[in-house]
Amino acid sequence: MPIEPGVYPIIEPDTALGHALVEFFDVLEPVYASGEKGVFQVIVFGGCAVHIHTQSRGSADVDAEVASHGYADKSEIVALLDEDAYVFTDEEGMTQLLELDASFNTTLAPLHEDYEDRVVRLVTQSSAPNVEVYVASALDVAISKLGRFGERDQHDIQALLQLPQIDIGEFERLAREAISYYVGDETRILGNLNVVLDDYHHSEG
Repeated sequence: MPIEPGVYPIIEPDTALGHALVEFFDVLEPVYASGEKGVFQVIVFGGCAVHIHTQSRGSADVDAEVASHGYADKSEIVALLDEDAYVFTDEEGMTQLLELDASFNTTLAPLHEDYEDRVVRLVTQSSAPNVEVYVASALDVAISKLGRFGERDQHDIQALLQLPQIDIGEFERLAREAISYYVGDETRILGNLNVVLDDYHHSEG
């Protein structure tokens, strides 16, 4: 179902990576500028989403769900985004790259079925008004990271859970619901959730 603009919270990026993430999708302007192919919508997950929410570490990989709804060929969109890395300069003056992770798939990790209802829209100054960039909510990014659950993922989850708007009870409820219909090792993911909750409550104590 298409995302309806105007009903979601908005974040205005104020970091180099945040601005670069918006501009990364401008390559799609030739496809969408005329409006004939409707509106392109993308939902960003992974390290880039963590950065948008927390301003902590960045990521060179753009984990994104392409959410164009029936107007443009998805393979054409992915090919355009995957063609070249986007080069930008960070706050320290270092040259950084953004590249699409073409292998990213939201089915590879636990994800609550209502995640689209909680997305946040990035403010864009884009010359491509038909390109809408959304970021998965902090809660949903944290839940998705219960899957791979490497050391960096665990740090990311804790950083997201420390955000003032996060309710740990809501996180646990949504995570358990997502795990209940996750196609994978449910026992392992529940164990990961318990580790997260223990770490959170120890840090709070």
